[in-house]
Amino acid sequence: MAENYTMLSDTLGSSEGMGYITRDGQNRRMFDLSKVEAYVDLKVTEKQLMGHRMVQHKVTGASGSGSATFYFMNSDALKEFAKYKKTGKFAGASMQFTNEDPQSTVGRQTVTLFHVILKKIPVAYLDDSSEDPITFDSDFTFDDCDCLEAFQLPENMR
Repeated sequence: MAENYTMLSDTLGSSEGMGYITRDGQNRRMFDLSKVEAYVDLKVTEKQLMGHRMVQHKVTGASGSGSATFYFMNSDALKEFAKYKKTGKFAGASMQFTNEDPQSTVGRQTVTLFHVILKKIPVAYLDDSSEDPITFDSDFTFDDCDCLEAFQLPENMR
């Protein structure tokens, strides 16, 4: 009988995966992505109802946010801002991320974030004291998300 413990081989390597972005109907691999984290923060209402001594909790909404590190080598966000500045319309983007480590038996997870808005858009960056690749960090928001594919239990726990 298999042991029910976490096997190191089933944990996911953080660089094993990929990301795609859809902007103006055009899909492309996020070759400029270095790191991404996205979260859903639940809005929880609490209320002590009459006759109860404990406060009860109810989920009443959610908010999507995250942060990312990008290599400074793509002008898409800057072009989107320029379009917004001229027209007043900001389309945002959809982003899709897949975590999949071939060594793991949990399979893969694929999520899509909708109406992603970067909070900081790089315009220019120069630094004569570094030979490292230029990166920039930006927080972002998203208005909706879907889990297209979910992890499964590790093989030794099924």
